[in-house]
This record gives sequence, structure tokens and C-alpha cells, in this order.
Amino acid sequence: MLRNIVGYDSIILEVQRHLRTLYAARTLTSTQWKGDLHQAAVMGFIFRQQVPRAPSIVRWHAPSPPWFKLNTDGSSLGNPGLAGAAGIIRDSAGHIHLAYQFALGTGTSVLAELTAVWREMELALTHGLAPLVVEMDAMTVISLLQSRASGKWEVQHMIMRIVCLQRLLVADVQHVFREANSAADHLAKEAASLQLTLVLHHDDITGVLRGILCLDRQGVPTFAEGDDGFKLWPSSFFEEILWLALT
Repeated sequence: MLRNIVGYDSIILEVQRHLRTLYAARTLTSTQWKGDLHQAAVMGFIFRQQVPRAPSIVRWHAPSPPWFKLNTDGSSLGNPGLAGAAGIIRDSAGHIHLAYQFALGTGTSVLAELTAVWREMELALTHGLAPLVVEMDAMTVISLLQSRASGKWEVQHMIMRIVCLQRLLVADVQHVFREANSAADHLAKEAASLQLTLVLHHDDITGVLRGILCLDRQGVPTFAEGDDGFKLWPSSFFEEILWLALT
């Protein structure tokens, strides 16, 4: 009986440790917290009221010379499930210098996102593509990088490697809406579902990806949906524009 109580206490302490890690990384918000707010305050968690996000117009923006821009994404089909990482580096004219897909086997979305940033930044360093703007749509991962939050060893190890690469590349990591990260999102999902590991150059870009990049280069806007799920443009409208870019 005493052993069971000690076991339960250790589980509770471990859960509390993980919650504090998430809170320190600013990834635990009132949206995720479903328990008693008084209990949250006892644990030192102070939540701000979340303001619902309205639909907004977004587009991919080319970096100012001499900067390059890396759009990166990770995908896990099941979380954990088949996972893949991907990224694409373009210059101030929107021209592709390098794209990358990496199969991860089975993994979580956080590890997939971190791997995507790490692998592509290593490639950027190898090819001298710096200084670098890094864009990703995973706010959780950006918070982890900004806070240097501790956690599982593989997460902490990857965070430290990325921080080191940031210094070497003079890299600025920024958040974008998923709609402005479509090219990397497409590559990451393909890498996860087909378990692809490829380095792509300009001549290797075909099909849907070519259409997405063409729309990005032309500055065609898309619309990020609000928290209520409302979209300013139906998906069929965007698909019709993408089809026109491909033909």
C-alpha cells in the first residue's frame, strides 16, 4: 500500500515537472489548461486571457538582400507516427537555392519540427547561405528555442545544436502562419507519408510544389482562418489559383 502511494507521488511530481517545463517555454496557456485556475496559481502558473484570432491576409515575403530565407516544417502522421522533416531556402528574388526532405521513421511533431530546423540550418551553413531568416509555423518550437527550456535529452540536445547554428549563420527565427509556409508544409507531409530523404535543387522542383513556389514568388495572398474556423477564401478558390499557376 505504501509503495503504491510513493509510486503515485512520483508520477504526480513528474507530471508537475513537465507542466513547469511547458509553462517556462510559454507553450502552456489558458487554452491548454482545463483545470482549476486557483490550482494553476498555486503551482505558479499565471494565465493571460486569450484574444481570439480573426481571419487575416498572409503571403510569403522574400528576404531583403543579402539575406536568405529558410521555410521549415516537420510532420508527424499520428503524433507519434510516421514523421518527416523538410525545408526550402530561397533568396531575395524568390529563387530556390536548396530544398530538403528527411525521413524520421516514427516520431513526434515536436521532434520533427526541431529536426527540420537543425538539418536545414546545417545545410545552409555547408553551402554558405547566410545570413538567414528562418520561418516556421510551430509556435511551440519557437518558444522552446527562445526559452532554452529543459526537457527530454534528445529535445535539449537538438535545441542547443540549433542555438549554436543560429550564431554561426546570424539566423533570425520567426513565426509565420501555416498558409505562408505552404512549400515547407507540402515537403514535410510528403517526407513523412513516403519516408523520403532527398536534397532538391531548382531543376528537381515539379508539380504542386512548383505551383506553390510560383504563387509565393508572385506575392499572391492567402487567408489564415480565425479561431472560429472562418475562412475568407474557400479552399476550392485557392486550389483553382494553384491550378492556374501550374498550367
